[in-house]
Amino acid sequence: MNPLKLLVKPLHFFESVEKTSVKTGLIIFSAAALSQIIASLVFLNFKTVYEVALGEYSLVELRLFRLDYIVMSSLTTVFVALVIHVGVGRILGRLTGRNTPPMKTFINAVFHVFIILAAVNISYAALASTAQPETYYVFGFELTDVVFYNVTLTYTNSAGENVSVENSILYAKKANVSRVHSDLKPVKTGAYTAEEVAKILAETRLRAVLLQPSSPPYRLPEKLEAGVFLFNDVDAKNIVLTSVGAVREGSGTFLVQLSLLRNTAWRVLLSVYLGLCVYVLHRTSKKAMFLVMAASYLASTNLVPSLF
Repeated sequence: MNPLKLLVKPLHFFESVEKTSVKTGLIIFSAAALSQIIASLVFLNFKTVYEVALGEYSLVELRLFRLDYIVMSSLTTVFVALVIHVGVGRILGRLTGRNTPPMKTFINAVFHVFIILAAVNISYAALASTAQPETYYVFGFELTDVVFYNVTLTYTNSAGENVSVENSILYAKKANVSRVHSDLKPVKTGAYTAEEVAKILAETRLRAVLLQPSSPPYRLPEKLEAGVFLFNDVDAKNIVLTSVGAVREGSGTFLVQLSLLRNTAWRVLLSVYLGLCVYVLHRTSKKAMFLVMAASYLASTNLVPSLF
């Protein structure tokens, strides 16, 4: 049976789902998982740029997500969604239905439902690939086990002397880097115009506090606050953004709206088709069918983790 029949005639498809191959269902589910990885890569690695605002003309791109993290997070999203939909559908089907199909048949049907996720992700990736990248300016971030490259920094030692360090690499156990106003208050997260971003960079200074820094052959104190801190690349085990600015007139607004639409669309459509699946296989009432739709949507919205 053609799996695409599910999209146009779902009731007829579920009525004859026992004749479909489990292998086909696994292929569809695998395609959905792959599409989730592709959509995540397009948005997070190619269409979203985080730049550390060091100064008015000095920006360093910040890599928040590694490839292996994106892949594992995407797979987690799909597998958790599968467990939730199978669990919600099977439990409510058993409680409200007049028929109990074999578990193998039910899971195979849910596998086929994930063709919806694959279709939504592929459509999203195609549209997102035509959009302009979305740039965020990072005004503050905390780092753990961090390495800065091509570093220039100046700090005041315990004797009150200014010490300058220039080196290709500087390691720190922890680092708190942020742009602050004259009263040391950090720049607030928000949406700004291009003129406001330029004004922020001109009127604030970069404040960097490093714990257990190391940059041989220099001998550095256990904790230092840099008056001047410049670098052209950074790599860290953990990154937490504490202050981020988005350009209000940026072209990336389209990507945000498209991502919100994608997140809502696949959850709603999967829940609708799951309700139809339970309605046919478990022979429930229409009221129970809508109950399954609502319960699966609420569960997937609140329990399925997603990077974006």
